[in-house]
Amino acid sequence: MELKKLILNACITLTLIFGVVGYTKSEDTVSTPDLDIEALESKAEAGDVIAMRDLGMAYLFGNTVFQDGLKAELWLLQAAEKNEVASQAALGYLYEEGLGVSKNMQAAIKWYGKACEQDHPAAESRLGFILKSGEGGKKDYKRAVKLLSRAAAWGDAFAQANLGDMYEKGLGTQKDYSLAATWYSAAAAQNHTQAQLRLAYLHENGLGLKKDLVRAYMWNAIAGVWEVVGEDELPANDPRRRLKKVMSEKDIMEAEILATDWWIDHFQSDEPVQ
Repeated sequence: MELKKLILNACITLTLIFGVVGYTKSEDTVSTPDLDIEALESKAEAGDVIAMRDLGMAYLFGNTVFQDGLKAELWLLQAAEKNEVASQAALGYLYEEGLGVSKNMQAAIKWYGKACEQDHPAAESRLGFILKSGEGGKKDYKRAVKLLSRAAAWGDAFAQANLGDMYEKGLGTQKDYSLAATWYSAAAAQNHTQAQLRLAYLHENGLGLKKDLVRAYMWNAIAGVWEVVGEDELPANDPRRRLKKVMSEKDIMEAEILATDWWIDHFQSDEPVQ
């Protein structure tokens, strides 16, 4: 578990710094080099903004030093106030999660918003979700759609799945099952579990896609790959139980083969994205 946590932190660190793929809560195998903390401190104290950022990130995720939310806040705040975009996004994450500091959604919204002004995909993804869910105290579906669309276009699976949900339910936009399927498909290809389940549902019911029980079973099997697949051992609410009652053994076998082939082609991490 500690190794997985370190890998996750490394992924988020790279995402917050470069802001290209967005924050997806994935655990792809990415490593960051050990940092020369003393050198960073000297540069940061001398006013080097990048050193402030890197030092803040080190304390935020415990890279080379013990994780310390207060020190992370200290250095990230100085860099963020100098308009360093990755530090602004990281501050949003610090306050959203309450990592060593008091959880403060309003502060998270503020700093994510600052990073969004500079088109930072990770910040757009997180702020879009906050506005969609109302975790900050107020929902704003229209702005959420706008932010999630921008992050989704960068390939952020978390944003893609949330955008698919908004099109499926007609939140902040017209209901559009076809667009929902498009964004669920994009997130599903990156192993986003919930997107895979929703894509299966659309296939099962012919919503925005041609009705296809084989594909529906396939996506449910992919999403539930960590569960044993014997019928008697499937969870009671597993959609595969329902599908097995209306599918032939041949179609079920085809779906399971497709799911296995998909995993061989797409296996990237030891756990699915949530």
